[in-house]
Amino acid sequence: MKYVFLALLILCSATLVNGQSYNYYYGNIHAHTSYSDGNKDSATSLMTTPYQAFVYAKASQHIDFYGVSEHNHYTSVQMTPANYHKGWNDAQAATTNGAFVALYGMEFGVISNGGHVLIYGYDSLISWIPNNYDVFVAQNDYINLWKTITKKPGAFAYLAHPQASDYSNFFTTYTSLADSCVIGGALRSGPAFSTNTTYTDNSTSTYAIRYHAALAQGYHLGAGLDHDTHNSVFGRSQAGRLVIMATELTQPALLEAMRKMRFYASDDWNTKVDYTINNQVMGSIIEQATNPTLSATITDADAGDNVSKIEVYSGVPGSGITPTIVKTVTTAILNYTPVVANNSTNYYYLRITQTDGNVIWTSPIWYTKNTGVTNIPPIASYTDTTTNKCETQPITFNDSSSNSPSTWSWIANGAAPDFSTVANPVFTYNTPGTYTITLTASNATGSSVPTSSTITINNCVTATGKLTAKDIALYPNPATNNCTLNLSALAGATTLTLYSPTGTVINECTTWATTYDITTSELSNGLYCIKITTQDGTIIIKKMVVQK
Repeated sequence: MKYVFLALLILCSATLVNGQSYNYYYGNIHAHTSYSDGNKDSATSLMTTPYQAFVYAKASQHIDFYGVSEHNHYTSVQMTPANYHKGWNDAQAATTNGAFVALYGMEFGVISNGGHVLIYGYDSLISWIPNNYDVFVAQNDYINLWKTITKKPGAFAYLAHPQASDYSNFFTTYTSLADSCVIGGALRSGPAFSTNTTYTDNSTSTYAIRYHAALAQGYHLGAGLDHDTHNSVFGRSQAGRLVIMATELTQPALLEAMRKMRFYASDDWNTKVDYTINNQVMGSIIEQATNPTLSATITDADAGDNVSKIEVYSGVPGSGITPTIVKTVTTAILNYTPVVANNSTNYYYLRITQTDGNVIWTSPIWYTKNTGVTNIPPIASYTDTTTNKCETQPITFNDSSSNSPSTWSWIANGAAPDFSTVANPVFTYNTPGTYTITLTASNATGSSVPTSSTITINNCVTATGKLTAKDIALYPNPATNNCTLNLSALAGATTLTLYSPTGTVINECTTWATTYDITTSELSNGLYCIKITTQDGTIIIKKMVVQK
């Protein structure tokens, strides 16, 4: 069922999308502080830190989230591993779930003979500057950059103000490696050095030619809009926004939505676009038996912000041929069913123009028609089998979705890890409270409506009433090749279970030793959990960071 939103009801930034449990959130992910080459007006603004930028952005109009992406190589200023970690912590401190989300990342590369890439979901500084990086990648080595990003669960890349020769011929050659980690790029960017705080310095740049070239090569990219802010005007230089459709306003939910390409670029700061094909939202990659039915409803709460036209762009991925306009309507509602050949694949995205000249680009939906398909999208559901849910106790969730799902997307804000892509993940909560778990199950025909429930975590009372994670040393941490657990505070047999950053069990063993060595040389960088189960049933969780 399609819901047509009446203007009188569109008064808040979070509105459900087409029966899918997604809300609209508005913001920007491209900005800089004095930790690299931003806050150029700090002498008058008195702002220098990411935390100050986040506080300022939170008070800006129509800003639900804000991302600072520091240039990764500015040793002449302050971009060091230590400051990158400070910025990461600033984002956690500035986030208020449900009200405002702060994100921290980096902008890798140089403009000349290279190209800039925004990287999010990566808690370590990637750079080539000697003695000034957590993770080394050479300056123009984009192949190794893609490899480095894909090794980090949940991390992704996004193309900033792309030029034709950027990213090692990205726009003329398709590689599955790049496609696996690059989730989108800017359709508009800047003005980078704006000092405007009245929301009127709107960008007129366009990178549509690069976007079309990437889609024609076969890349799956969402459409974004960037401010590229270098002065202390966070969120206020213009009315343009990146719009993300997510289940909730939390860091893991926004990052999950970005990875799934559920976002669009909008010159207008509160326009809502409900765009689907056969009830599957933008960013979807689907295969179904019928012709695709494109549906869209565009709404805006501001008087006069009417739609003058909706243009449907379509192309064939991997053909090398630029997408073309296949349908135009002059209303705010689109219903269009093209007749396509069996076993054909096309992508479709919308370019929406308002009467005031503002433009909105949606991310595409990739559609394959296959009359032999008999499956339908899953209906998501799950269970957990843990009776007493306590802090530091790993909790297993079991997928019970119908219609044969093949991929899963779990969001577990407040847990470690806080997301997973396996069928039956394990989440651990270190702080008592009530938390929301959300699952979206998918197969080749599409994705389910996200399903959510809450979980209450209680205080953990051990058998002795005293033993805690502080009683067990883990060193070195972060680890490179190996680390050691000191178990001397325990007695009897101890079971050790090592969990990956996405919650899967890597290894489990039982030991009677007072120390236990863990080899980490073959593990990817990331945050791992070690569950320590003592002979008397006490469960203790230690976090292990692998960083090479």
